[in-house]
Amino acid sequence: MRAVVVLGSTGSVGSQALDIITAFPDRFRAVALAAGGGRPGVLARQALLTGAQLVAVSDPGAAADVTAALASLARETDRPRRPVPRVLAGTEGLAAAAAWPCDIVLNALPGAAGLPATLTALEAGRRVAPANKESLVTGGELIRRVAGPGQLVPVDSEHSAIMQCLPGWAYGCPVPGLRRLVLTCSGGPFLHHTPAQLAAVTPAQALEHPTWRMGPLATVNSATLVNKGLETIEAQMLFGLGHDRITAVIHPQSAVHSMAEYADGSTLAQAAPPDMRLPIAAALAWPHRPPPAVIPPLDWTGAHTWTFEPVDEARFPALALARHAGLLGGTAPAVFNAANEEAVAAFLNGSVPFPAITAAIEHALNHHHPVSDHELTLDAVRAADAWARHHTQEHLHQPTPAYQAQEV
Repeated sequence: MRAVVVLGSTGSVGSQALDIITAFPDRFRAVALAAGGGRPGVLARQALLTGAQLVAVSDPGAAADVTAALASLARETDRPRRPVPRVLAGTEGLAAAAAWPCDIVLNALPGAAGLPATLTALEAGRRVAPANKESLVTGGELIRRVAGPGQLVPVDSEHSAIMQCLPGWAYGCPVPGLRRLVLTCSGGPFLHHTPAQLAAVTPAQALEHPTWRMGPLATVNSATLVNKGLETIEAQMLFGLGHDRITAVIHPQSAVHSMAEYADGSTLAQAAPPDMRLPIAAALAWPHRPPPAVIPPLDWTGAHTWTFEPVDEARFPALALARHAGLLGGTAPAVFNAANEEAVAAFLNGSVPFPAITAAIEHALNHHHPVSDHELTLDAVRAADAWARHHTQEHLHQPTPAYQAQEV
C-alpha cells in the first residue's frame, strides 16, 4: 500500500491520479491533497472520498469555502463517517502538504507554485513524481542539488515511456550502454503547413489537437513544438544525458511515446494508447508495473500504420531554441518557459499571430543575461521569470514587432 500526496488534485492530472488511487485501494491511498482553491466543492468531495488527512489551498481566501464545503458534504453523505481533514492555506499550507509523510508526492500544481513544492518534498526526503514542467524546466539545477538517487519519477508520457525502456532505472543512476533518447511528438495540427499558412492560423485551430486532449497552453505548445522543447530540457535533467544525445521525431499516430537507443544497436520503444492514466499509474507504482487494466492496450488484431519523420526545425524553431536555452543553463530555461507562456496568452486572445510565439521566445533569450547554474537560486529563477514576462509583453505590444517586420 502506497501513501500518496496529490498536489494539484482538482486539475486534469490530479483528478486522473485520484481516479487511479480510488480504483485500486489495495495499492494506493491518498493522505493529503492540495489545490488552488477555486473549486472548493470538488476539493472537498475528493478529500472525503479518499479519506485524506490534510487539504491545502494556495489561495488563503479559499480556505473558508473549502472548510464549509467539507462540513456540508460530511453532513450530507451517506457513506460511513470519516474524520474531516485539516485545512491549511497559503504557501505554508502547500509546504505542509508537500512534506506530509507519504511514499510519493505527485506534483501537478500549475505554474510557479510547482518548483518550491517539489524542492520542499525532496528536502523532506519524499519521492516526487513531477507532472509540473516548471519544476524541471526552470529549476532543474536546483532540483538536481537536493534530489537523491531514486527520488524523482517522471509523469509526462514521453519521460514515463523512456523510464519504462530503461530496466531498473532510478533517478541519478547511470544506465549502462544507453546511447540516445528519442522523444516522439505528434507534430500537432499544423505539421505540414507552409510559413504563410502558419501565419494565418487561428486560436480555435491551434486548440484542435489531433490525438491528445489537454489544456489550452499545452495544446498550443504542442502545435508550436514548444512542448517538445520543454521535454528535451526535462529529459536532460531526468536522465543525465547531454542535449546532443536527446532528439525528437514526428510520430503523428501518438502510439509510440518515446524510445531508448542502446550502443549495441537495439532500440526499446514504449507503445500504448494516448491516455495519461497509464504514465500516472506507472509513476505511482514504480519500479513495479502499474495495476492491471489501468487502460485498454493497443489492439494488435488489426492493421496499424505508424510513421516517423524528422522535425523541420526551420518551420518549427522551438526545438532549437529549447536546446539553446538548455545549453545556456541557469536562468535561460526559465526565460524560455515564461516568454512562451506570455506569447501563447497573447496569441489566444487574438493579439498576435501564431509565428509570434517562437519569435518572442527567441527575442527574450537573445536579450537575457542568464545567471549560471553555479549561481542559480530560487530567487534568481523567480526574477528571470518576472523579467521574461515583462520583456515579452513589451516586445509583443511594440507598434512594429520584429515578427511583423519580417513578414512585410
